[in-house]
Amino acid sequence: MIEQQPCRVCVVGGINVDISGTADSGMMLGDSNPGQVHISMGGVGRNIAENLLHLGCRVQMVTCLGDDLNAQTVRAHCETIGLDLSLSETVPGMACGTYLCLNDARGDLLCAVSDMRICECITPEFLAPRMDAINISELVVVDSNLPEASLRYLADHCIAPLCADPVSISKSMRLSGVLGHLYAIKPNRPEAEKLTGISIHGTEGLDATADHLLEKGVRNVFISLGASGVFYASKDVRGVQACLTDHVVNTNGCGDAFFASACLALQRGGTIARAALLGQAASAICAESPLAVNPSLSLDAVLRRAEH
Repeated sequence: MIEQQPCRVCVVGGINVDISGTADSGMMLGDSNPGQVHISMGGVGRNIAENLLHLGCRVQMVTCLGDDLNAQTVRAHCETIGLDLSLSETVPGMACGTYLCLNDARGDLLCAVSDMRICECITPEFLAPRMDAINISELVVVDSNLPEASLRYLADHCIAPLCADPVSISKSMRLSGVLGHLYAIKPNRPEAEKLTGISIHGTEGLDATADHLLEKGVRNVFISLGASGVFYASKDVRGVQACLTDHVVNTNGCGDAFFASACLALQRGGTIARAALLGQAASAICAESPLAVNPSLSLDAVLRRAEH
């Protein structure tokens, strides 16, 4: 069980504005589709950070922001929710990150465009003077919006357990050189295939993929299987944890909620099977909201969902 005591967490990664459109019925490409558009705060790292706040953690975010109107909105929102940006920096002349996605009527992602060029400013030189503050944390979570050199720098200098989200297929390979430093990783099926070169068809290939990552030094592996749940593996244990909801409004952010809850469970001494269960509980709560982070998420809500 996740303890009630606050955990000090540092998240290093992307922060942006999310614009998501969900069709009322079947999506017709090349045409205007009736539906709903939601604008919210996003970014894999930021989403994980906010989920951790809802789970009762003390969270510090290390990122770069532009100096545009969106960045002002992001800062105001972070102040409202209590996300500490004191280690972050504004980069003059740069735009804040933006994520634009289209979902089908079930809430499943059809396609997206992610403009995260601002994250190229999170360099080793940017991170170096912040490492003492980062290393005070009990847990560090990083996303692959960072440049590969910065991920390597963090891996070499971070003394807290380091957990990584690959973000996307194209960015997942940025983690290939730091796998031996990772306490936990959460790729989805295509990202896991890209990282390992092993094809996954249904459940076939999952064991080989996990073995590859574990042999590289990753201690805890979670492979998202979408509606089929999540495959988890450590040195001695592996299995599949099913999804915990049939009421899916939106899948955007579900993986971030999962990883926040699962990493916290591991940090607090839970088994990987327990971490997968609590992760799926958080993911289910996220899926039932149109937002990337469900404001109803809490530690109590996760534990109640996991018990049903």
